[in-house]
Order: sequence, then structure tokens, then C-alpha cells
Amino acid sequence: MSVNREGIFCSRIVFPDSEFNAYKGQGKRPGPPICYCAIEFFSDGRVIEHRLSAPYPPKPPWERGDLYLTVGWALGAEAGSMMNISEVVGGNGWAFPSPAIDLYAEYMVLHNTEMTARAHDDNGGKKPPSLIEACRRYRIPTMAKAHKDEMRALAYTKDNYTPEEIAALKDYCLEDDCWSTVRLFIAMRPEIDLLRAPIRGAFMMALERMRWNGIPIDEKYYRAKQRAPAIVMKMRAELNRKLGGEVYYQGIFKRKAMFALMRRNKIPIPIDPKTGKESLATKLLKSMIETYPLLKHYYENRRMIDALQDLKLEVGPDSRNRSWQNPYGQKTGRNNPSTNGYLWGLPHTMRSFMRPEPGMAIAQVDVGAEEVGIAAACSRDPTLITDYLSGDPYRQFAKGALGLENITRQQRQIYKATVLGRMYGLGAASLARNLGISQAQAERIMDQMNARYPVFNAWQQRVCDKAAHCIPIVCTLGWSLTSSGRPGEERTFMNFPMQANGSELMRLVIVRATEAGLNLIGCAHDSFLIEDTIDRIEQSAARLQEIVRQASRDLFNGFELRADCDPVKDIVRYPDRFIDEREREDKMVHWNWLMTLIAEEEENGQQSGTGFVVRETAASRGVA
Repeated sequence: MSVNREGIFCSRIVFPDSEFNAYKGQGKRPGPPICYCAIEFFSDGRVIEHRLSAPYPPKPPWERGDLYLTVGWALGAEAGSMMNISEVVGGNGWAFPSPAIDLYAEYMVLHNTEMTARAHDDNGGKKPPSLIEACRRYRIPTMAKAHKDEMRALAYTKDNYTPEEIAALKDYCLEDDCWSTVRLFIAMRPEIDLLRAPIRGAFMMALERMRWNGIPIDEKYYRAKQRAPAIVMKMRAELNRKLGGEVYYQGIFKRKAMFALMRRNKIPIPIDPKTGKESLATKLLKSMIETYPLLKHYYENRRMIDALQDLKLEVGPDSRNRSWQNPYGQKTGRNNPSTNGYLWGLPHTMRSFMRPEPGMAIAQVDVGAEEVGIAAACSRDPTLITDYLSGDPYRQFAKGALGLENITRQQRQIYKATVLGRMYGLGAASLARNLGISQAQAERIMDQMNARYPVFNAWQQRVCDKAAHCIPIVCTLGWSLTSSGRPGEERTFMNFPMQANGSELMRLVIVRATEAGLNLIGCAHDSFLIEDTIDRIEQSAARLQEIVRQASRDLFNGFELRADCDPVKDIVRYPDRFIDEREREDKMVHWNWLMTLIAEEEENGQQSGTGFVVRETAASRGVA
């Protein structure tokens, strides 16, 4: 078998599928496969159907020592089954196949634009398609949804199966899922980029291994969850006190009260660009909190209150957080996991629920100033490249603009906000609002940026021009987005190359880290978490850093992005717990407050001889 730009040349193609209990939303590893089926196609026209169930052989019957192509739909599911089987049979016979094409990933690549057009949220989040929906999109006959639901219900509700039930699941697995995948592959084949598709297939399986590993969650999470109702009541009252106004009344948040408080304190209220109305959306307030201390109190405390009100991390019986990452779930190609089911979706303070087990350690590797680095790599602006390679592009910009050698933290923050705001298509009025400066000052700083990075400006304008003419904007591994031609889309495309190429980098890093044997346990769009023993963690972190650097060189024509991992700040060893950088900068104020509230409620519960009692009075609401 060989792979080149024209195609993948092999003597066999295998289409696998398995049935198992996914334990959705429970934080558990997927259950062992009830059956594992496959259809094997040979170049001479022969076809073999495989119907396997426990006990499984040491290796799949289609493993014959030669190379073959694997094609499936959502191969992460089959990866979970392979890992389950490997635990039972031992050895490496059920290793992830390579090369592999995942038609779910390819569907997301091919149809990102049309799915984004009907996205169900403001972040470009998309409803993940099912195999049935994909087949219908390509007008392929497939199973009835009612039949699929019936078979899934059977797989999800039992642990012991009769021979007749196993036979029924095998028939469904092979005749419905496997053969539907075969027909879908034939229909999609002319559109699939065979050079890059195996990277996406490997990513889908590696992502399942990361979920299989899971994030270790400390017992303090369970204590916080148990006491959450009483803690939330106290947090609401404290936020009312800090803000000097009753934004919470009888447990209900009042938007009008918050707007009035902002006006009273001369804090500008952001306007939602889509609706033209005043908004308290997180994405609009986040860039303002460093300028307005009162708003920072609101932003951070409100997020903690909202999270505690709906605290439901998907944690298994082994105290590991496992949540589906919803790969390719955003228009930029980023993952889009549940905000309250996945630890990284919670406020940064609550990431301290993560704590390594005895003898273990966790390291976080960040892609330093990722979007600026990708902008430098893609635009080839020489000054932006130099500033990025200095280690702190925002400080370099501020120094050049102000003609000063020593820059204050506030000055750096202003010029950082300008760089990132300009990349997101932020105008002078919005920048002025975010930084608390006049529009004239904001325009002057933006002019300074335009003068400093003319090559970047020209490149970004070319991207916007292409988008305006409905020409696809294509990233390094093929992820793309095409403008619909509707007004107001310019900001999407000004930042799309940076965010989407960052997603491409994430996928390549996860694939290579998994192939290198590193134990990935979590990721965000620009950071990666690995777990290892205390004595090996620094070596593993260094290996991951080199993987990030090499992946960036491969994707961006030799340009290397930073891979940051401070041995003191970014590596946590048992018995310590993880601390997010922002929480560390705030001296653990919010975490310590949360722990104090938990302790108070536990003491109250012990004194009352019961669990806890929640009563909301005028005094507890912060009413004078």
C-alpha cells in the first residue's frame, strides 16, 4: 500500500463497526463491545463479512501482516472497543489501524460551511450529524431511525445478552451500520482529500484515547456539588454586596439591575453586533474585565454561581472526568465539548478540582501566543515575526509604539488588547470601550499597529477580499469556510485563519503525542494536559513540547511556535492540585473563598445534625 497526492493504494479496505454501551454522560469508559463486525473488500472483488463477539481473538481476523485501509463512521467508538478488547486479550493485536479514514470527520470538513449557516449558537457550534443524516445528505438508502434507536436501546440497557440478542445486534451492526458506511464512502470518495484524511482519522481515535484516560478529579468536587445550593445563595448575596446593587433578587438574576449598575459606575454596556441590543454575553464582557474592576467581580463571580447551579461534570466511578469532545463542533474546527460536563468548560477557578493521584503528576503545555504566532507564520510579516520570536510580541509592540524601554503591565495590556482586537476585527469604538479610553486614543493605537505590521494588514485584507467574493478560506490540513455573502461576516474571516489553523495544529499534536505513547488527558484549543509518574513527568512534558514545535514547523513552512511549560508553575505533582495561571495571579482568592464556603456549610450541617437547610431572606440577598 502507498499514499500520495492522487490516492491511497492498497489491496484491501476494511469497514468496521461495533456495538457497546457508551454510558453517555456518566463519565465512565465505554463498555466492552457486545459485537465487533467488519466488511473486508479485496482488490480482486472478494468480500468477507466478519461477525465477532466475546471471546475475541488476540488480533482481528483481517490482520494478515500486510497494510490495508480502514474506513469507518466516528472511529472513536471503534477505538474504545479496540482498547476494551486489548485489555482482555493483551498484546498489541487490536492497536489503532493506520491509515484510517473517518467519514464523520470528512463530512464535517466537506460541509462545514452549510452546517455553520444553520448553526444553533453564536459560537458557530453545529449539531453533530448522524450516519443516517449523512446518508440522506448523499441520497443513500439506509436504515430507519426507529430501528437504529431500538438497537441502541438494546445495547445501552443490558450487561448480559442472550445468544438471540447478540445475533440481532450483529445483524444490525453489519447489515445496517457497516454496509451504510460502505455506500457512504463510495458516494463521498470523489470529494475526500486522501492525503490529509488519514490525519483526521488518527485524530478521531487519539481523541477517544484521551477521553479513555480521563482527568483525575479531587474529592473537593463532590463536596462542592453537595453543598452547592447553600453556597450559591451566599455567593449571590456577596456579589450584591460587592457591586453595591441587587442584581440577584430572590435567587433570580436581573439584567436590568446590572445595566443600571453599569451606567451608574460609568461602565459602557456592550452591544451585541447581531441583535444591536445591550448585552451581558460572556464573549463581549471578557475583554473589558481588566479595565473595570467592578465588572471583573461580576464576571468571575457570576460564572462561578452559574457553574455551581448546574454542576454536573461527567465523572466516572474512578473519579475521572470523561466527556465527549464534540470534534469539529465549531466553525473554526475546534472541539465543542459540554461547558458543564467537561472540566475545561468550567470557570478557571474550578480547574483546581483536578488533582493527580498518588505517585502521579500532570503537566500543561501551552502554545505561547498561538494566534499571534500563526498570524506571523501565515502573513510572513517580518516585524510581526521578529516580535513573536522575542517571546512577548505585545511588549515589543508597546515599546516600539511608545518609544520606551520599560513598559508597565497596564501599557502592555493595552497593546495586547489592540493586537488581538485587530485580529478579531474589533473597531476603534469597541476597543475604546474595552480599554476605558477615548475613541481618538483607540484610533491612534490602531494606526500604530497598522504602521508597524503593514504586511500582516495586507494579508488580512486579502483574506477578507476572498471571503467577500465567496472564495473558500482553506487552512493547512484542508479545513475551510466559505462566506454566505450576508452582511456582517467580515469579523469571522478576519480571525478565521488564526483560529482554524490553531485547530489543525491541535489535531496534529494530539495524533503525534498519542503515537509517541504520551498519556494525554485533556486539551483546550491552545493547551494540552498530560499525565505521568512524578519521576517521568518532566521528560514527558519536554517530549510534548518538541512535538508541538515540530508540528508547527510542518504546518507553517518551517515557522516554529512556542511550546511553554514552566517546570514549577505548569507541572503539578501529588499531593498538590492544579492551579490555573489566572487563579495563581489572583492569589487563589476565589478558590479559597469556595473552600471556606464549603467548610462553613459542612460545619452548619454537623451542628444541625442533618445535611443542610437553605433559606433565603432579605439579609442573605444583600438587601439593606
